[in-house]
Amino acid sequence: MSTSDPAPQPDPNPPVDYPADAGLPPPVYPPPYAAPYPPGYYPGGYDPYRPAKPPGTNGKAIAALAVSAASLVLFCGIPSFIGVIFGVIAMRETKRTGQDGFGMALAGTIIGAIPIVLWLLYLVVVIGIYASGWQWAP
Repeated sequence: MSTSDPAPQPDPNPPVDYPADAGLPPPVYPPPYAAPYPPGYYPGGYDPYRPAKPPGTNGKAIAALAVSAASLVLFCGIPSFIGVIFGVIAMRETKRTGQDGFGMALAGTIIGAIPIVLWLLYLVVVIGIYASGWQWAP
Protein backbone atom coordinates (compact mmCIF):
# COMPACT_ATOMS: atom_id res chain seq x y z
CA MET A 1 0.00 0.00 0.00
CA SER A 2 0.98 3.30 -0.66
CA THR A 3 1.17 5.97 1.95
CA SER A 4 0.22 8.77 -0.33
CA ASP A 5 -2.68 10.97 0.64
CA PRO A 6 -5.71 10.81 -1.50
CA ALA A 7 -6.79 13.94 -3.46
CA PRO A 8 -7.86 16.80 -1.22
CA GLN A 9 -11.60 17.12 -0.89
CA PRO A 10 -13.24 20.49 -1.80
CA ASP A 11 -14.66 22.57 1.05
CA PRO A 12 -18.40 21.84 1.37
CA ASN A 13 -19.12 25.49 2.46
CA PRO A 14 -17.00 27.73 0.28
CA PRO A 15 -17.15 31.53 0.86
CA VAL A 16 -19.61 33.38 -1.35
CA ASP A 17 -17.95 35.45 -4.00
CA TYR A 18 -20.22 38.00 -5.66
CA PRO A 19 -19.56 38.75 -9.30
CA ALA A 20 -18.31 42.20 -10.22
CA ASP A 21 -21.09 42.70 -12.81
CA ALA A 22 -24.35 41.20 -11.59
CA GLY A 23 -26.35 42.49 -14.58
CA LEU A 24 -28.27 45.11 -12.57
CA PRO A 25 -29.37 48.38 -14.20
CA PRO A 26 -27.34 51.47 -13.41
CA PRO A 27 -28.57 53.60 -10.50
CA VAL A 28 -31.15 56.27 -11.41
CA TYR A 29 -30.47 59.81 -10.30
CA PRO A 30 -32.90 62.74 -10.66
CA PRO A 31 -32.23 64.98 -13.64
CA PRO A 32 -30.40 68.21 -12.94
CA TYR A 33 -32.56 71.24 -12.25
CA ALA A 34 -33.15 73.42 -15.24
CA ALA A 35 -33.79 77.14 -15.14
CA PRO A 36 -37.37 77.57 -13.85
CA TYR A 37 -38.39 80.24 -16.34
CA PRO A 38 -36.73 81.77 -19.35
CA PRO A 39 -35.23 85.19 -18.78
CA GLY A 40 -37.79 87.98 -18.88
CA TYR A 41 -40.71 85.97 -17.44
CA TYR A 42 -41.85 86.55 -13.88
CA PRO A 43 -43.87 83.76 -12.26
CA GLY A 44 -46.93 84.82 -10.28
CA GLY A 45 -46.34 88.55 -10.52
CA TYR A 46 -48.59 89.50 -13.38
CA ASP A 47 -51.41 87.60 -15.04
CA PRO A 48 -52.03 89.10 -18.48
CA TYR A 49 -55.30 87.22 -18.93
CA ARG A 50 -57.14 88.56 -15.89
CA PRO A 51 -57.42 92.29 -15.14
CA ALA A 52 -56.34 93.61 -11.79
CA LYS A 53 -58.80 94.26 -8.97
CA PRO A 54 -60.47 97.66 -9.43
CA PRO A 55 -59.51 100.14 -6.71
CA GLY A 56 -61.91 101.39 -4.07
CA THR A 57 -65.41 100.40 -3.04
CA ASN A 58 -68.14 99.68 -5.55
CA GLY A 59 -70.25 102.79 -6.10
CA LYS A 60 -73.49 100.85 -6.47
CA ALA A 61 -72.86 99.24 -3.07
CA ILE A 62 -72.54 102.68 -1.49
CA ALA A 63 -75.69 103.82 -3.32
CA ALA A 64 -77.60 100.72 -2.16
CA LEU A 65 -76.78 101.37 1.48
CA ALA A 66 -77.44 105.11 1.25
CA VAL A 67 -80.77 104.79 -0.59
CA SER A 68 -81.99 101.99 1.68
CA ALA A 69 -81.11 103.86 4.86
CA ALA A 70 -82.58 107.14 3.58
CA SER A 71 -85.78 105.45 2.45
CA LEU A 72 -86.15 103.80 5.84
CA VAL A 73 -85.58 106.98 7.82
CA LEU A 74 -86.92 109.77 5.61
CA PHE A 75 -89.48 108.34 3.21
CA CYS A 76 -91.19 105.53 5.20
CA GLY A 77 -89.61 102.88 2.98
CA ILE A 78 -91.29 103.88 -0.27
CA PRO A 79 -88.10 104.11 -2.47
CA SER A 80 -86.44 101.12 -0.76
CA PHE A 81 -86.92 98.91 -3.83
CA ILE A 82 -84.29 101.08 -5.55
CA GLY A 83 -81.84 100.21 -2.77
CA VAL A 84 -82.62 96.51 -3.20
CA ILE A 85 -81.99 96.70 -6.96
CA PHE A 86 -78.72 98.58 -6.44
CA GLY A 87 -77.69 96.06 -3.78
CA VAL A 88 -78.28 93.01 -5.95
CA ILE A 89 -76.43 94.56 -8.90
CA ALA A 90 -73.53 95.59 -6.64
CA MET A 91 -73.26 92.11 -5.10
CA ARG A 92 -72.95 90.55 -8.54
CA GLU A 93 -70.38 93.14 -9.65
CA THR A 94 -68.22 92.73 -6.54
CA LYS A 95 -68.20 88.95 -6.91
CA ARG A 96 -67.31 89.18 -10.60
CA THR A 97 -64.59 91.84 -10.35
CA GLY A 98 -63.28 91.24 -6.81
CA GLN A 99 -63.87 94.87 -5.89
CA ASP A 100 -64.57 95.84 -2.29
CA GLY A 101 -68.11 96.50 -1.09
CA PHE A 102 -69.88 93.12 -1.01
CA GLY A 103 -70.85 93.48 2.65
CA MET A 104 -72.08 97.01 2.09
CA ALA A 105 -74.22 95.84 -0.84
CA LEU A 106 -75.60 92.99 1.25
CA ALA A 107 -76.48 95.37 4.08
CA GLY A 108 -78.19 97.74 1.63
CA THR A 109 -80.20 94.86 0.20
CA ILE A 110 -81.32 93.65 3.63
CA ILE A 111 -82.16 97.15 4.91
CA GLY A 112 -84.08 97.85 1.70
CA ALA A 113 -85.96 94.54 1.87
CA ILE A 114 -87.28 95.12 5.40
CA PRO A 115 -89.70 97.96 4.46
CA ILE A 116 -90.80 96.08 1.35
CA VAL A 117 -91.72 93.05 3.44
CA LEU A 118 -93.52 95.25 5.99
CA TRP A 119 -95.46 97.05 3.23
CA LEU A 120 -96.48 93.71 1.70
CA LEU A 121 -97.58 92.40 5.10
CA TYR A 122 -99.60 95.58 5.66
CA LEU A 123 -101.19 95.16 2.24
CA VAL A 124 -102.17 91.54 2.97
CA VAL A 125 -103.73 92.54 6.31
CA VAL A 126 -105.70 95.42 4.72
CA ILE A 127 -106.96 93.19 1.91
CA GLY A 128 -107.90 90.51 4.45
CA ILE A 129 -109.88 93.00 6.53
CA TYR A 130 -111.58 94.40 3.45
CA ALA A 131 -112.44 90.91 2.18
CA SER A 132 -114.00 89.99 5.51
CA GLY A 133 -116.51 92.78 5.19
CA TRP A 134 -114.87 94.95 7.86
CA GLN A 135 -115.60 92.42 10.60
CA TRP A 136 -112.67 92.40 12.96
CA ALA A 137 -113.75 89.58 15.23
CA PRO A 138 -114.47 86.05 13.99
